[in-house]
Parts: sequence; C-alpha cells; structure tokens
Amino acid sequence: MSSPEQILLASLTHLMARWSSAGTQAAVAADAGVQVDPVDLPPLYMLGLEGPARASDLAAALRISRPTATKQLNRLAAAGYVERVPDPADRRASIVQLTAQGIEVHTRLVGQGIVMVSGALTGWSPAESAAFATQLERFVSALGASPSEREPAPDPARSASGSQNGEPE
Repeated sequence: MSSPEQILLASLTHLMARWSSAGTQAAVAADAGVQVDPVDLPPLYMLGLEGPARASDLAAALRISRPTATKQLNRLAAAGYVERVPDPADRRASIVQLTAQGIEVHTRLVGQGIVMVSGALTGWSPAESAAFATQLERFVSALGASPSEREPAPDPARSASGSQNGEPE
C-alpha cells in the first residue's frame, strides 16, 4: 500500500505535468481569447501574481536561465504585454512589469484558470473546497520554507512510546 506521501507526490507530479503542459496552457489561453505562445505564459503569470521584477529575479523564480527569460520577455514585450522601466533602486538596471494590456490578459487567463479549477471541484462541498485550498496553500508554503522554518514532523517512535527519546521509560 502506498503511503500518503507517495500518493501526494504522484498526484503533484501529475498535476504539474498536466497544468504546465503546452497543450493545457494553449487551451487555457485560447479559451481566454489570448494569443500567446504557451511557453511565454509563466513569466506573464508570475508578473501578474508577484508584480514587477528584474529579469534575473524572474528567471530565478521560474527556475529558468536568464537568456531564456530574456527571450520570453522580448516576445511578451513585442506583443505589448510587458514593458521594461528603470529600476528606481538602481537606474543602471531595469524592471519588467505588465502593461495595461498585459494586466487585462493576465486577468483573463486567471479567470479561465478559475473556470478550470471550478470544473475540477464539481461535486465538492464549499467546506471541502475551502479546506483543500487552505491545506494546499500551507503545503506550498512549507515546500518553499527552509528546513529550519518547517514544522517538525512527529517522531513515530516518540509518539508511540510517549517518551522524549523514543526509548521506553
């Protein structure tokens, strides 16, 4: 029998593969009426969620190379979705932000994503949906936390025996 961790890992792997696939992203974009290459959607989503950023910070957040991020941002800029502006903290650098058109496109993409999520939650009670959202948010936060920031997992030996060191008292 699979452990909860194995089931969760497999489910998350399937979720990430499905959600990030070019086919799924192309369908979301098409359903939202957005004409953009699916490969260019992650920086658009990230800028919409997190706000303006340096290209290097965006590349790091997306876990892609800086040249890849630059190519994506150049295509998004050519489409009118992003613009580069001087970084107020360092005039030698620039930050990338969504344009008004980019904000509108991001809003439509998020709306279509909500339609997709709502469809997947069909048959769930509002309480189940809310609990799932809360637990998933907590889980994602824990994945991003350093090991020292995470809540310690219970020690099965300690829990079973009631002792502090796992040894019988």
